[in-house]
Amino acid sequence: MNLARMILAALLCLCYSSPVLPRTDDERPKIGLALSGGGARGGAHVGVLKALEELGVPVDFIAGTSMGAIIGGFYAAGYRADEIERLLNETDWNSALSDQPVRQDRSMRKKEMEADFLVPYRLGYNRGRFQTPLGAIEGQHLDQIFQRILLPVTDINDFDRLSIPFRAIATDLVTGEEVVLSRGSLADALRASMSVPGVFAPVHIGDRLLVDGGMANNLPVSVVRAMGADIVIAVDISTPLLKEEQLTSVLSVTEQLTGFLTRRTTEQQIASLGPGDILIVPELGDFSSADFAGAGGIVPLGRQAADAVADRLAALADPGRQSRSPAEDSQNFVVGYVDIRNDSVLNDELIRSRLAVKPGEKLDLAALERSLDRIYSLDVFESVTYDLGQNGQGERGVEVTAEARSWGPNYLQAGLELSNDFSGNSEFKLGLGYTRNALNSLGGELRVLGSMGREDELRFDFFQPVDYRARWFVNPELRWKRRNYSLWVEDLRFAEFEIAGWDTRLGLGRNFGSTGLVRLDYRYGRAEADLITGYLPFDYDDDIDVGNLQLSYQHDSLDSLYFATSGATHNLAFRYADDALGSSRDFAQAEASGALTATRGKNSLVLTYEAGYSLDDDAPLESWYQMGGFTRLSGLAPAQLSGRQSALLSLALFRRLNEVRLLPAYAGLTLEAGNVWNTSSDIALDDLRYSASLFLGAESPLGPLYFAVGHSDNGDSAVYFYVGNPFRPNPFD
Repeated sequence: MNLARMILAALLCLCYSSPVLPRTDDERPKIGLALSGGGARGGAHVGVLKALEELGVPVDFIAGTSMGAIIGGFYAAGYRADEIERLLNETDWNSALSDQPVRQDRSMRKKEMEADFLVPYRLGYNRGRFQTPLGAIEGQHLDQIFQRILLPVTDINDFDRLSIPFRAIATDLVTGEEVVLSRGSLADALRASMSVPGVFAPVHIGDRLLVDGGMANNLPVSVVRAMGADIVIAVDISTPLLKEEQLTSVLSVTEQLTGFLTRRTTEQQIASLGPGDILIVPELGDFSSADFAGAGGIVPLGRQAADAVADRLAALADPGRQSRSPAEDSQNFVVGYVDIRNDSVLNDELIRSRLAVKPGEKLDLAALERSLDRIYSLDVFESVTYDLGQNGQGERGVEVTAEARSWGPNYLQAGLELSNDFSGNSEFKLGLGYTRNALNSLGGELRVLGSMGREDELRFDFFQPVDYRARWFVNPELRWKRRNYSLWVEDLRFAEFEIAGWDTRLGLGRNFGSTGLVRLDYRYGRAEADLITGYLPFDYDDDIDVGNLQLSYQHDSLDSLYFATSGATHNLAFRYADDALGSSRDFAQAEASGALTATRGKNSLVLTYEAGYSLDDDAPLESWYQMGGFTRLSGLAPAQLSGRQSALLSLALFRRLNEVRLLPAYAGLTLEAGNVWNTSSDIALDDLRYSASLFLGAESPLGPLYFAVGHSDNGDSAVYFYVGNPFRPNPFD
């Protein structure tokens, strides 16, 4: 008996002194990760993942909703937590959450249209009814970001084949049902899961129209358990309901109603957790679900919440678990083919000619994305995306899908310009425009524009490219216009007259990329001039025959029409009027204008210049140049100075005051020097007039707004409220 006890004791000692062997996957419980939605608050998910990695906790399944789907999808695709944190910090969220193409990539035609109508919103008209976008953000740039990040797994259509099996949760917009996405494009699944109704456009997957999954299942515990998880680690970063004192607007009430739905599904899932499951709720305070630029900053808060349950998490650790490898780089491959799927009337060659990818070339992802932006800037498509696919011959290639805009191709857009110096000098212009895009396979376009106020105008404008790259174009136009003019002597307005009439223009032009063009225009028409009040101390034509040729060059690479921080613009024009062309007077004019920019940090400089020179002292009254008003010799009344010759130089310095994407604000000053003269012999530097102004400005939903104070060297001062673009780089247009 003693010998038996000794043998048993020895065996027990050997057992306790032997090294602990790692449990096999079949022996240990399966661990699932359920990541809730919560917008930008999802940065905390990354902190939890960091803690799990350091503790050696294996993750066998992941299910996520909205931002939880994005973080979970990236992790399932093979990215480590620190890589996801870097992606959050390096992403340009202002660009990601905007569909606007880089302005430098927009055609000169689109830039011209932008200057006509400053209100950035449009109403679509299609199939006999008015329509609006299904979301404020259609997701063009967001799609590109997801596609780029998930490129290493672009060939994987079964989410069970990812490095960690994964599910994304969405909501069927038609039925309200929960949709668990387990196959297809991972990028599309993530976009669908995060498509908050009204903010992001819904996503079509199969025969379903999908939106954010938060309304159906914001914390997908049930989904990850159905995948096979024995133990669930649930991370809830959802936004808490607002308190009564926070319900101060329609938007806050709407947010609260949406919060009821997501909170209810979240609490139902939390109630389903068992004693062996772990719930992690990071303390995120009032951090906004919309502050994506700050999402990387709350990663430590997720880590802190995980550390609070570190003992329970450590019990799940697998010492033999290998660390995760970084996601593979799949960008280094040669393109075998390029396929285009286009459901618009535009010819496929028009799209192909703008693509920066060719068969037989190595894929340049940045160049491909830039070219997709150029195609999107045609203003015909709701989205322009790409996939890396494989054809029947086993070749890998790029498949571009251009989906025609569902709420076009007819658009209505309004414009507003307003100037008031609170001294009895006020002007306004209210405009409405109709645009019909994609009239034919080459992208012909019709615009009808009407305006009233400072000038009454009705214009029919047809633009027709004549080749796939829109290098050459023709541009006929028919216009009726009526405008009032004032003449001043110092501070006294002594005459006001009206010129009204019609004209037609035929233009032929050549585009040079997206930043330059040369065009030749012939204009012919008739107008009448009527003196309304006062008198004119010189002869003028009652009946005006218009007939001239104009040769012009334009360059525009500004990043913004309103508060430019980079790029430049230059405009040169020579106009020749002669009786042989139909003009009642023979004269010629040369004009130059433009702007140069420089930026350092939040501070920007814009130097603008303009000069108008009449080669003949016989240039008629309707062709005189005008000056005065905010930034055009501030302190003077609008158009207080007029003459056949003009020159103006203005330096604007402004600083951005905030980082609010929807309403950026600025403060600045201008220094201005210029004048007008009646004859070329009158021009003299010592006759220049000087002005300065201080202003506050903002890019609003109505267009650029300014509140300014101006002062001129002759003692005139003015306070301005201005809606419009005082820094318009081509004032002669």
